[in-house]
Amino acid sequence: MKKIIFCLVFLLVLLGIYIESFAIENESQDSIYLNVSNTEIKNGEEFSFTINLANIDVAAFDIQIYFNNELLEYVSGPKNTNVVGSKIITVWYDETGGENTKQNCELVKYTFKAKEIGSEYIAIQGEFYNSEGIQVQNFTDGIEMIANEETQTEIIEVSEESQVASNNSKLETLRLNHEGMTPIFSPNITDYYFLTEDLSALEVIATPENPNAKVIATGNTNFKEGLNTIVIEVTSPDKTSKTQYTISVTKTKDLEKANTSLETLAIENVTLEPEFSNDIYQYNAIVSNTTENLNILAIPERQNAKVAVTGGENLQYGNNVVNIQVMAENGYTIKQYRVNIYRRNEEEQKIAEEETKMNIQKLNAILEEQEEGEKEEKQSENSIIENIQNNLWFVMIYIIFSILIVILVIYRIRKEKMSKNKESVH
Repeated sequence: MKKIIFCLVFLLVLLGIYIESFAIENESQDSIYLNVSNTEIKNGEEFSFTINLANIDVAAFDIQIYFNNELLEYVSGPKNTNVVGSKIITVWYDETGGENTKQNCELVKYTFKAKEIGSEYIAIQGEFYNSEGIQVQNFTDGIEMIANEETQTEIIEVSEESQVASNNSKLETLRLNHEGMTPIFSPNITDYYFLTEDLSALEVIATPENPNAKVIATGNTNFKEGLNTIVIEVTSPDKTSKTQYTISVTKTKDLEKANTSLETLAIENVTLEPEFSNDIYQYNAIVSNTTENLNILAIPERQNAKVAVTGGENLQYGNNVVNIQVMAENGYTIKQYRVNIYRRNEEEQKIAEEETKMNIQKLNAILEEQEEGEKEEKQSENSIIENIQNNLWFVMIYIIFSILIVILVIYRIRKEKMSKNKESVH
């Protein structure tokens, strides 16, 4: 009986050792990892990356690195490294035959320098072996590096009086003593709108960007029924520049018939920037060099309002302006939407198409890299599941043996008690 128990315990220990080694093997799958100092640098700056070990013994390795030597310059690395063109090879083995293996350390460090502006992918591959010459892990990773232009900012001290040019005729602020002016004020927007039922005057608060500029506001009193126009004229201090801002004020008891908002504004095959909203009146768009005419869809919120579009035909290379004027059904309230259209020339179109191709290629590369990562992750998960399934019967045997040992021990103890009881009776 003792021999049987000994054998069972021995087998149990072996199974425990095997299961523990299996767990350690799974834990060590991420035992080689990459650290990067910085992935976005200035042109001429240096960066470095290291390959590190954790929970794994390495007695030899072979690392290969691929990079674009036109964009990046190899600066330094381990002693046992050879550089051939755009390829770096590092080979190392433990000369003591396994006494000085590497574990839980920074294995190698490489330093590069950005030579040109651009984006570059560094591919890294490595094979790692233990002291018995068995490959313990195959490592594949990469780094996306971006080198930006080195810029220098010149700091010029100026006095408060000279901060604004003497020919500046823009407003810094424009507001009324009643809410309702649209759109939100911007120095570069000169047309504004206001609706009222009973106001006969508005106070205009207008502050110029240059405090020495002259501001004159007219038409802000004695509003009559219908359309009224407030004009704010700004004259620069040197009198060489004038900017005129207007606020179209509609006074009416029927505000619905004064509705001049668009419900829809769209141009075929053209993207508006910003996205259309009925309370935004200025937009920008870029069209190709072959676009001469625009197909514009402008629908007012009120069915009986009228829309007039000008400037969407015979586009010239460069800047063009499209005006969409909405006349309310009352016949006098007007609102104007404006779209600044830039038509590329042939050279600009070629550059834009090349940039689009490059962006698509980069996007496809990123998507492929993500798919590869997902595949590797799934393969790793499947491998772990398969290993667990393949070794499940060992676990079952381990449990069965444990139960048998407990049963035998209990049986042995009871048998010895029974024998002692019999001897005490005799």
